[in-house]
Amino acid sequence: MSENGSFVPYDKDLPEVPGRQGTAHLLPTSYLRKTAEGGFEVVPGRRPSKLLLVNRLRKAVDAWRDGGYSGGSEVTRRLFRYWFDDEHSLPGGVTFRYYFGQREAIETLAYLVEVAEVGDAKRLVEEFGEVFYPEGSQRRFREEDIFHETNAATGRRRIRRYVPEHGVESEIVQDLPIENLWRLAFKAATGSGKTVTMALVVVWSYFHKRMVLGSPLSANFLVVAPNVIVYQRLEQDFADGTVFHKLPLIPPEWRGEWALRVILRKEETEPAGASGSLFLTNVQQIHRRDREEMSPENAVQALLGPAVPAAARSGGRTMVERLEDLPDLVVLNDEAHHVHDEELRWNQVLARLHERLPGGLSLWLDLSATPKDQNGTYFPWVVSDFPLAQAVEDRIVKAPLIVHRVEREDPRHNVTAANAVETYADWVRAAVARFREHERIYEPMGQKPVLFVMAEKSVHADAIGGWLAGEEELGFSEDEVLVIHTNTRGEVNDADLTKARKAVREIDAPDNPIKAVISVLMLREGWDVRNVTVVLGLRPFSSNANILPEQAVGRGLRLMGGLGPDRTQ
Repeated sequence: MSENGSFVPYDKDLPEVPGRQGTAHLLPTSYLRKTAEGGFEVVPGRRPSKLLLVNRLRKAVDAWRDGGYSGGSEVTRRLFRYWFDDEHSLPGGVTFRYYFGQREAIETLAYLVEVAEVGDAKRLVEEFGEVFYPEGSQRRFREEDIFHETNAATGRRRIRRYVPEHGVESEIVQDLPIENLWRLAFKAATGSGKTVTMALVVVWSYFHKRMVLGSPLSANFLVVAPNVIVYQRLEQDFADGTVFHKLPLIPPEWRGEWALRVILRKEETEPAGASGSLFLTNVQQIHRRDREEMSPENAVQALLGPAVPAAARSGGRTMVERLEDLPDLVVLNDEAHHVHDEELRWNQVLARLHERLPGGLSLWLDLSATPKDQNGTYFPWVVSDFPLAQAVEDRIVKAPLIVHRVEREDPRHNVTAANAVETYADWVRAAVARFREHERIYEPMGQKPVLFVMAEKSVHADAIGGWLAGEEELGFSEDEVLVIHTNTRGEVNDADLTKARKAVREIDAPDNPIKAVISVLMLREGWDVRNVTVVLGLRPFSSNANILPEQAVGRGLRLMGGLGPDRTQ
């Protein structure tokens, strides 16, 4: 115990599902559920999802899997056998298996394309939609659980339904994607391997297009990052096709057929024609034009590069010109909670591409741990759900512990640069005490934990960072504290971009001096800093505040390297 309240001891046994360790590649057959006494019990079966489409889709995909993927193409069956049945070893003899969440995501996509042949959102809701009312409630708002409506003037489609995550017995109205656009979303916990899922989609779609007669898919891809930090992480995986050669993605007999050309955002390389191309870019340019009047035309230019007069060009075409010249395209949005409203410019960009491409967008896929709209409601087109609780039980992420150690009312108003330290001092001291305990535990293992403080404003971050580095009782030296300035969207200011990039590359190294990072939204997503073990949130967490609690917690979830799987981190 401490003077500020409770402290979770390190000899506390965390609950686990018996026999689940080392089987994250298999279908879960039981899960943990909290009891009224505050403990946990093991419940047989799969943890149910409360997302609109997921449970009924799971049943359909489970049956399809058990039936040997009947009705699927030979391309699909060959890839699934290679990925999920064959034994794989990485360099050094390390056994490699895809997580079940990754497997289920690509299986669900293939089932919808090849068997159900359903991708339009309205049809998905009609065939797989399921509403979850409060336990014990028999309330219905009308005869239908889900009510569809279409604006006759605009053609805009909506559904009206009860949404469990809002916790009240009221209806929510949600927009649906435009008609006949295959827009699907995959919910996957931070640290559960969304990039690998994207690679599975690319390989499957690529060979499907090249080998299946009349395939509705594409061998061309646009992979989109929400900011520069995420873009650089994806660049490491996709540049030069690295991920496709590093992991067992392409069956040996097909490797000679693989000729995907990867084109980065500043390159003028032309697409590879029938052999396929993958474009990698980010949406940051759009956000920098907040004050401009944004039409669909200049939204495309903002993202993919403005049109350059022919006489002024060095010979290369803009990315938008190259994309619009493709016959078809698959779009993959990483951290898709950035692009969720119809009015958002990125949606205008993709809608424009869908209209201009001869075959339209073959697929528009959203991937996120929090695929929610600006009201905090999950997209109604989420088709796969791999939740944090499952990732924790599978031991592929750290187990989050919420430790409240300050018995004071949260400050809500009048926090300034001048009083930020005084206002938040108790919370910072509690977090530092926890961090020092982590240092004591992890140092003998050769690991260096990192404290992350998420402030509400940059001036608060400056004040707290200065105090951490200058207050003797806290025990940090100046070179151990890093303050990163971002705007309210989480984009790193140009002046801090170089040190942010350097920190991403080096902060986990045991000999790196940085022990504390203070910022506004820097670690909202994209920073794969594995050694963050304490997250202190000194700001509101909500969709209105442009950050969700799950995103904050997610910054500390990735497993630290060098620790055996028998250790629960």
